[in-house]
Amino acid sequence: MTVIGPGPADVPASGGPGFGTDTAAQIERFHDPNTRALLANTGLTTTALERLLGVELSVRVLRQDESTTAGLPPYITGALGLCDTDRALIRHSRLLTPDLDVVSINYVVAAAEPAQTNGIGDLRTPIGHGLIARGMSQYRRVLWAGVRTWPDGRECAAKAYVMVLDERPACYIRESFDPDMVPSARGLIASTV
Repeated sequence: MTVIGPGPADVPASGGPGFGTDTAAQIERFHDPNTRALLANTGLTTTALERLLGVELSVRVLRQDESTTAGLPPYITGALGLCDTDRALIRHSRLLTPDLDVVSINYVVAAAEPAQTNGIGDLRTPIGHGLIARGMSQYRRVLWAGVRTWPDGRECAAKAYVMVLDERPACYIRESFDPDMVPSARGLIASTV
């Protein structure tokens, strides 16, 4: 089964597309070993992309707002342990090469107050770089991996995960990757029967 999230890469999904699927099996369907490694990575995506592409990346935050969590999908608020009265930081951003090519399109949701103190809300720094600068340990729990639609209509590799800081869920991040830089070609999983 192919899992394709609805809508373009920068629009939040209305449900949890593919969250019931076997994430490891979905990742194994990607032909490119670098794509598989990136999607399975539980460390910092920014540094993994920088190693893969051989360039330093910067962030461009297109929009960052603080609001209640009342309108957020339950799979996001549930993963972060937020209730309807909590405040959330919602961020739409891009990671860029030095030539300003878009590498990834990112959608981030975090509890508002901790995001301001742990650096997740910093508009000038990629989240991974900010955590490194603060010496904060983290890991990611991958919730979903598959394909979404890049702005030009092509399929692109994508993943959604919860970043955990100090053993507490800090933010939900969905990243979609430029298919020219992170190949999205996939194939069928071989049957073991």
